[in-house]
Amino acid sequence: MSNHNLISQNNILLSKEQAELLGKQANILNILDYLKEEQLINKIDYSTEKETFFKQCSKTKSKHTKRQYQNGLKKLEEYCESNNKNILFFKPIDADDFITEIVYNNELSNLSVRALVSSCSSFFSFLERRYTYIKNPFRGTKTRPPVRNKKKVEVPNKKEIELIIKDISDPIIKSAIICIRECGVRVGALEKMQIRKNKSGEYKYYSYSKGKEVSWYITDKAINELKKNKLSLTSPFQNKSSEVIRNVFYRSSKRLYNQGKIKASYSIHDIRHYFAVSMYKKTKDIELIRRALNHSSISITGIYLKSLEVE
Repeated sequence: MSNHNLISQNNILLSKEQAELLGKQANILNILDYLKEEQLINKIDYSTEKETFFKQCSKTKSKHTKRQYQNGLKKLEEYCESNNKNILFFKPIDADDFITEIVYNNELSNLSVRALVSSCSSFFSFLERRYTYIKNPFRGTKTRPPVRNKKKVEVPNKKEIELIIKDISDPIIKSAIICIRECGVRVGALEKMQIRKNKSGEYKYYSYSKGKEVSWYITDKAINELKKNKLSLTSPFQNKSSEVIRNVFYRSSKRLYNQGKIKASYSIHDIRHYFAVSMYKKTKDIELIRRALNHSSISITGIYLKSLEVE
C-alpha cells in the first residue's frame, strides 16, 4: 500500500478504508447517544419540573422575581407552541431565534429582554442541576441585547432620604427604607427577612437574595423603628412585596424631585448605594463592605464602589 493512501490518526497509520470505517462508527455512536438522550428527555414531565422550580423560587426569591420568571417561561412556552417546538429540546440556536424574534418585533425594551432571558436561563439551570443530559441553551447566547451605558449614578444624602421617608405615609415602607439605609439589605430580601439577636446581644437580619442566604448586622435605630411601628422582628415585611415598596418609594422620590426638594429622582436601590458609600467613608474597608452587601467577591464590591465614584 502506497504512503499517500495512509492517514495518521493519533500517531497510528490507517488506510483510507479504515479511517472511513472509524468515521462511520463514530457517527453511529453519536446517533445512538442522541437517541438515548432523547429517550431520557422524553421521560421528563415538564409541568412537574416547572411546578417544582416555582416552589423552590417561593423559598428563595421575592414575589417580584418569581412573577418575572413566570412571565419569562410563559413567553417561551408561547414561542414553542407557535413554532411547534418542545421546550425541553430547546437548543442554543433556538434560544437565539427566540430572542431575535422578540427584539425584531420590538415587544420589549433591552432591559426587559435581558430579564426574560435570565428568567428562562434560571429554569434551564435548575433542570441542568437535576438532569446531567439537559444543557442550558440560554447560557452565553449571542443575541442577548447589550446594556446601554447608564447615566451617572446619583447617591442621595442623609437629608434627602429623610425627606423621602417623611413624604411616605405607610409606616411599613418607612421602616423598610430605614432598614436598607441602616444595614444595606436589598429590597428583594425584605419580604423574607428575619431578625434575631445573637449571643453578643447584637441584632442581625437573615434572608434570601438572588437565590442565596444573606445576613448582616442591623442597627438599634432600625430595630427601634420596627418596634415603634409594632412590626414583628420575625417577619416585619412579609405583607409588603418588594414591588410595592419600590413603586411607593419611586413615586415619592419623583414628586420631591419635581418640587425641587431633592437633586434626583431616586430608586429604592439608591438607598443601598448610600449605605455602601457611608460605610466606605467611615471604614475604608472594602472587605467589610463586601460582607455587608453580601457580594460574592471583593472585585464586585470594587466595581460597585467605582460606579458610585467613590475614591
